[in-house]
Amino acid sequence: MKRLLLSLIAILPLFNCSHPKYESKKSEAYQVADLIAEAHGLSEFEKIEKIVFNWNVARANGEPFSRKWIWNPKVDSVTAVRSDGNFKYHWKRLDSVSNEVNKGFINDKYWLLAPFQLVWDQHNFTATYTENVNSPGEGKALNKLTIVYGNEGGYTPGDAYDFYIDKDHMVREWVFRRSNREKANIISICKNYTNLGGLLIAQLHERPYTSKVLYFTELSIE
Repeated sequence: MKRLLLSLIAILPLFNCSHPKYESKKSEAYQVADLIAEAHGLSEFEKIEKIVFNWNVARANGEPFSRKWIWNPKVDSVTAVRSDGNFKYHWKRLDSVSNEVNKGFINDKYWLLAPFQLVWDQHNFTATYTENVNSPGEGKALNKLTIVYGNEGGYTPGDAYDFYIDKDHMVREWVFRRSNREKANIISICKNYTNLGGLLIAQLHERPYTSKVLYFTELSIE
């Protein structure tokens, strides 16, 4: 379980909406990245005051592993909701304790809002785009956007993600490949999309070839 939690930690801070490197002239891959983010409601994000969600991983025996978060993006504050008391911190002012907590939040937020990272992180990844490929999870004919993060900074530099999208630029599957290795470490099939505050969010992530399922509960957006 610890391996699963740490493997999907995003490379960068929560987001960075500016990416001057690509503003003057973007390649097709970066244009597709923008379209994916917009298809999932990125233009509505600036209106969001608060996001609350439970990140859950089903386990074969026993209760699911869960973490609950309250995120106030306009003031950059995060609260980890715990049974032994809430822990609130500011993600731009991390100390040794809050940095460890933040690793979990960055991981869970990436699962929740992965399409938006395609804009927020553009200054720190390279992207390529391929049309009409078979997806690894359900074997569907989809288009693929691959991003590879830089080797400097962040929690897990050099990792790669493959986003499999339909004609409407909706993410139907995505793959995590540690250190840009050829073999997939995690395959996620995105299901049960819901519209909250104008954001389209997959509430269920099935993992083929394994019994593990990741899902969100108590999800609310204001």
